[in-house]
Amino acid sequence: MDQQRGRPVTARPLAIGTRVTHVNQQWATSTATPDGTAEILETRGPCNDGTWEYRVRACRDFSRRPGSDNPIDRETWWNSRATRPASTQP
Repeated sequence: MDQQRGRPVTARPLAIGTRVTHVNQQWATSTATPDGTAEILETRGPCNDGTWEYRVRACRDFSRRPGSDNPIDRETWWNSRATRPASTQP
């Protein structure tokens, strides 16, 4: 619990190098993208609301699965509430 704000703080963030998907990529199922659509490069937080921010390397086109025509080479920030580990993660 964050004593100053009275809000719960997430115990710890996902590890750097974790493969993830974004919750708005509803098509990114464990069958369609078992290795995820992004990789965590950096973690910041916890934020005031107890969430974490992840700098990820993601697909160029957020709406399509990764591949030779949609490489994972774009960096962006995703909030921990919108980030899910890929199915290949232990």
